[in-house]
Formats: sequence, C-alpha cells, structure tokens
Amino acid sequence: MKKIFNKNLYLNFKSDHSPDDFHHVAFKTTNYEAMVNFYKCLFGCEPLYQSNLITFLAYDDEHHRIAIANTANILEDLNIIQRNIMKFKIFLNKKIPTIEGLDHISYRINPIDKWFDFYFNAKERGLKPLWTVNHGWISGMYYKDPDNNLVEIFFEHFSSENEFKENISPDFEDEPIGTNMDIEILYEMYKSGESFNNLIIKGNTVPDGKKPLSGLDAVKNMKKKYKD
Repeated sequence: MKKIFNKNLYLNFKSDHSPDDFHHVAFKTTNYEAMVNFYKCLFGCEPLYQSNLITFLAYDDEHHRIAIANTANILEDLNIIQRNIMKFKIFLNKKIPTIEGLDHISYRINPIDKWFDFYFNAKERGLKPLWTVNHGWISGMYYKDPDNNLVEIFFEHFSSENEFKENISPDFEDEPIGTNMDIEILYEMYKSGESFNNLIIKGNTVPDGKKPLSGLDAVKNMKKKYKD
C-alpha cells in the first residue's frame, strides 16, 4: 500500500459523511460483573440502567458512554458441542493475542498534568496500565479490561496545527508505533521541571546505555521498558 504522511490534514479536513462525534462503545461478555465493575472503577461511571442483562454506563452528561451486555445465558443455552467450542474460543482470545479485529479504544486527557493525575488516581483504585508508550505525537497508557480489551488514555504532544507538525518525532514516518516508556520516571522528570519538549522525546525514560523497545518489538513486549 502506498505510504501517505499528510501533516496538513490535521484541522483542515472534514468528511462530507462524518458523524457529529463518537458517542459510545458496546461490549458483549460472559464476564459481565467484572467488566461492569472495571469500567465503573476506571472512569468513575454511574449506571443509567443496570440489570442482569445489560448495563448502560455514563461518565459525563451523555446518557451513556459504555454499554455492556451479558451473554453468559446465551452461552449456557448452546448445546454441549457449541458451548465447548465457544468456551475454547473465549479461552484462546484470552491467552493468544489476535491479529484481527479491534485493537483498542482510546480516550484523550489533556494536558499532561491531568494525564498524570488519572494514572495515579487509577493506581490508588488498584488499576495499573499494561502498556505505556510514546507514540511520537501522543503518549498513551493502555489498561486491559477483564476480557482483554485495551483502553488507551493519552495526552497530545501539541496544542495547535503548527505544534502538531513540529512535535511529531522526526522518525514518525518510518516508525509510527513508538517506544515503550516508564511513566513513573516521566513523572519524576515532570516534577523536576523538565521542559515539555524534553518530556515528549521518545526513549527519554530509558537508562543511559540502554535502547528503548520500539515499533513491533514494543507491541510484542508491552511490559518491558527497554532492551536488555
């Protein structure tokens, strides 16, 4: 496929067929109570409606942002062969990373101090990200829900069209995935007064003499912060 890198697209494009905004995400799960509790804990959600069948969760003035449907009864209603096949598929989904389908859902929190606040507040509630990565234009932390879906919380490296063009890392065109990072080290840098430009440099939390994991290596080794 032809490579395209059009920095001028940002803030200068709107499709004729675009919706007003993105509204909600919906999940089907046999792990119903754990999924509902996870999103309540992650975002401080309150249920607009909750039953044994389905829950609609809100975290702002919209009627719901997350819907979670309980499919456990459907699973039990299958015949024994269908049920065992489905249970095996669910097992594989949890144990083996897939190479098709939705990778993650993503939420923006700006500026960087609010992003740090989210991390530490979630940590106090017992939630730690599986993956923290500097993508080169945004930095994200990825939480894994009970069904192994990834939820990204990111801050942007820019606040205007010009900053967007300037603050994409120079190697973004050839390596758009990014480098793994240590958010606690980044926070210490932030507290010490490091400039924002230094805080968004890829590989900035790696010890001297080590190299950051980047690209597909970073994806395959999400918990590692740098190469041995």
